Amino acid sequence: MPELSSSPHIILDHLLAALDIGVTHFTVCDIRDGWGMRLDACQSASLHYCLEGRGTLTVHGSPPIQLEPHTFVLLPSGIAYRIESASHESIQLEHRISLCGSFSHESVPTLVVGNGLQGIVTVCGEIRVELASGSDLFTSLDVPLVARFNGANGLRDQFVMLLAESTQPGIGSSVLTEALLKQCLVLALRQWGENDPSPLPWLAAVGDKRLSRALHAIFEHPAIAYTVDSLAMIAGMSRSAFAAAFQRAFGQSPMSLVRLVRLRRASELLITTAIPVAEVAKRVGFSSRSNFSLAFSQLYGLDPSRFRRTFTVTGKNMMFQER
Repeated sequence: MPELSSSPHIILDHLLAALDIGVTHFTVCDIRDGWGMRLDACQSASLHYCLEGRGTLTVHGSPPIQLEPHTFVLLPSGIAYRIESASHESIQLEHRISLCGSFSHESVPTLVVGNGLQGIVTVCGEIRVELASGSDLFTSLDVPLVARFNGANGLRDQFVMLLAESTQPGIGSSVLTEALLKQCLVLALRQWGENDPSPLPWLAAVGDKRLSRALHAIFEHPAIAYTVDSLAMIAGMSRSAFAAAFQRAFGQSPMSLVRLVRLRRASELLITTAIPVAEVAKRVGFSSRSNFSLAFSQLYGLDPSRFRRTFTVTGKNMMFQER
């Protein structure tokens, strides 16, 4: 039986590493003094990071969120909102359907609202944060989450790099973008978790000693032949209570997460070692290469051998011999 004690921070690290993160409509919003922008609800969560100036972000029915440099806001999906510059004058509002700024190959996508002096400049993007089966971990969020960074630069460097990658994508841009977004989310999650993890059930679950024991087992020893019953036993819960709590927290069954963690581990082995595909399948807990190849292809869109050839740098590096 594996050792079950683990820090919530370590478990959160594992969970974040398993996430699939993407961004759409990544835009600089340049809202001039005395102006504001009202946006319709979008189907995904959205992030907003203030680069310069001051203003407010308002969701209907909630007090305005004060924006200043290095304020990070994550908004739930399905809500309309508005961003306004700080001004002593009355605000003129423009209505926008989505976060789509004008784009050229020489500049980042920018959405300019109004004219005149600078008001507030934010980076805005619609994001998806998924585990297996397309379950978005922010669908349960129903209130804005706010993090304020006090450092000299906050997350500015990360967002500048994100803008650069969205402007001129190159080899590895998707990987770099995901890594930068995860870094931003990790730093924001630290603040949210310390203040109140309850708005995100999966973040609260990481701190639950019962669920964390099962999560630790899955992440540290994914090749073990788990069942829902065995994981419930590790958690010290009944099968039905464990399965229901896990579903509420992560939007999927325990075995779906086991499968995802196995496939993530397999992808690492395929890229970093010369272990034959059949042995990789065995090491991560699959009973046959054919079952492994089918599951791997469903997640990554490539069979294991092609994935290895595509994402492994050849030349001076190790050449892989498939079996």
